Amino acid sequence: MNNAILALDIGATKIAIATLTSEFKIVDVDEVRIAQSTNLWGALERKVKEILHRSEMRITSIGIASAGPINRRLGSISPVNIPDWKDFQIADQISSLLPRVPIFLLGDAIAVALAEKRVGAGMSFNNMLGMVISTGIGGGLVINDQVIHGELGNAGFFGHHVIDLNGERCRCGRNGCVESFASGPRMVSSALKQGWIGEENFEALAASAREGDELAIRAIDIGAKALAIGITNVLAILDISAVVVGGGVAQAGEIYWSKLLAHIATEERHISLAKAAVVVPARLGTNAGIIGAALATRE
Repeated sequence: MNNAILALDIGATKIAIATLTSEFKIVDVDEVRIAQSTNLWGALERKVKEILHRSEMRITSIGIASAGPINRRLGSISPVNIPDWKDFQIADQISSLLPRVPIFLLGDAIAVALAEKRVGAGMSFNNMLGMVISTGIGGGLVINDQVIHGELGNAGFFGHHVIDLNGERCRCGRNGCVESFASGPRMVSSALKQGWIGEENFEALAASAREGDELAIRAIDIGAKALAIGITNVLAILDISAVVVGGGVAQAGEIYWSKLLAHIATEERHISLAKAAVVVPARLGTNAGIIGAALATRE
């Protein structure tokens, strides 16, 4: 029987569950939709059991990537988007299904940064900021070729640093966070408040922008500028220059990328960064978190 890794990626809208080979190739993948689950742990437990039942491989390690904040010391998570899971003992719960199998917990954006660094768009960078721009916003740091976790696993908790003291209230409770401007749902919300008419999702907003809708274009521009400010802050603080950007919003194409790159160029010029930013799209797509969770078992 071949060995395998069980990997979970707990995000803002879904939890992905997968088995991977020891070479980090995905064998089987499934998911639980967070908003559709009244008993989230029960739904996740069933899916994990199903995927284990289908597998003909022996699980020798488990990687869990989760939206934060997390506590790697305690094996617990408190995702902002899952209020019922505050201090949820995810490691113990998963361990009850697979006793004595080692578990490795890390932040979801850190997992993406790890995956892009090891097998994706960041392989050539010794130092980089990895970004996930989607329903939420997260960041992961690679410094001197090593992924940085911090004391409890929340290094690069990018989306919830404040860029506007008088900004709107973020779902985390602070005012003016990067996420409160730059996430997909917040850009849609901003456009709707200004009178934009369309389906309430970022894909529809991006499509309207491509068609020349000024309200959609402005909402995306504001979100891209907020993200550029946040990125430039981090690059300046850490004295690094490489950024790998992934997530659903980043897949919108030129209508988003052109604005993001233009705003980063403006911000870095104002702050006089020692080295120009190198911003590249992520390569691994929606599987990056799963692959990063699996890779964490070998780091």
